[in-house]
Amino acid sequence: MLLYLLLALYFFVFGNWVLSFTSLDEGRNMDAVKNMLETENYLVPFYNCHERFEKPPLLYWLVILSSKLFGLNEFSARLVPGLSAIGVSFLTYKAAKEFFDKNVALKAFIVSLLLIHYWIESRAVVPEMTLTFFMFLGFYLFLKDRFVLGWVALSLAFLTKGPIGVFLPVVAYIIFKRNLKFLNLKGIFIFLLLGGSWYYLMLFKYGYEYFYKFFIYENVMRFTGGRHVHPYPFWYYIPVILVSTFFFIPKYKDFFKLDRRFLPFLGWAAFVVLFFSLSHNKLHHYILFAYPPIAIIFGYLVDFKYLKRVLLIGGVVLAVLTALLFAFEKNRFVPKASPIVKDFKSKVYFFRAENSAVVYYSDRCIPFTDTPNIKGLVITKEKYRNLFESCELLVRGREFEGEYVLLHCK
Repeated sequence: MLLYLLLALYFFVFGNWVLSFTSLDEGRNMDAVKNMLETENYLVPFYNCHERFEKPPLLYWLVILSSKLFGLNEFSARLVPGLSAIGVSFLTYKAAKEFFDKNVALKAFIVSLLLIHYWIESRAVVPEMTLTFFMFLGFYLFLKDRFVLGWVALSLAFLTKGPIGVFLPVVAYIIFKRNLKFLNLKGIFIFLLLGGSWYYLMLFKYGYEYFYKFFIYENVMRFTGGRHVHPYPFWYYIPVILVSTFFFIPKYKDFFKLDRRFLPFLGWAAFVVLFFSLSHNKLHHYILFAYPPIAIIFGYLVDFKYLKRVLLIGGVVLAVLTALLFAFEKNRFVPKASPIVKDFKSKVYFFRAENSAVVYYSDRCIPFTDTPNIKGLVITKEKYRNLFESCELLVRGREFEGEYVLLHCK
């Protein structure tokens, strides 16, 4: 088992310190963490000097706990999603062993290590990997008829990202068991007490303002299209899954070999993908909860000879990608601009762009402006630079979402 743990650490933790934090979500989450540590207010998250209502706090709390052990840095923060990914892989092993045998379980575990999407999410300070772990844990405990502990796990999922953390595992359980035994009164009471605790505080403190911002604006309106932030097409998740399962594409042709035992697993994965495909706003990491059943299916279809080959190839690919990211970091905007912004004594603004990682590293609040006629430092995209003809270019650098510039306008 030690060997498998070392493999998981390599695929989900190794090199997580190579990149400084990225924008937008990593920087926002880390600024909230830093504010909690500096103010000792661990209940109300703040980003860029404003309350951050978009996400519940469990990810922040776990990062703070990790930082107490390893310091506040890229490694300690990204260790949280990394360990969550390891937990998901071991739960995949446990679930596969429950329904099949040890060989299928071991192969499913190795398959999960080779899901490229997991490589990305295990190295990002965002809630989705941790959410997937708690959802899967709750679902697995439900399957074992340990409903009280299952609801404790779903309480933590609810505190990680909200209602979706309860909805998806409950539907997955119904697909498998076709009953409502999960409606355990003691478990639900604990869920309302534990999972709802922080939300009650926020509702008491901010009232309808918080209720609307989080439950309506961030959840309902994202799904229905009332809020347009990531309006990708219906088929968006098909290439996402194909890229993530790249090492197993040759095995898709063997799906016809699956028997009735796999119908619940197919139903679980299909429901997650279909649900988010129907959403008007889509992001690649929304469907992470679909990967455990996919890993179990491939664990059944592949043999150990195939797995050994792709495990070696995958390890080399990950090493190459890590080296490429190390090279990319040298030309990034964030490490170049953040020290200048931090030491600058006058005003700094965002213009038609936002880089939350700079907010975190510079340890200052940066307001937005709609006018190019200002004095001070301006952070904007390269495409808007022509609007600041009289301003001096201090820094230019790449980020995953485009090329940024730092201008000095006098």
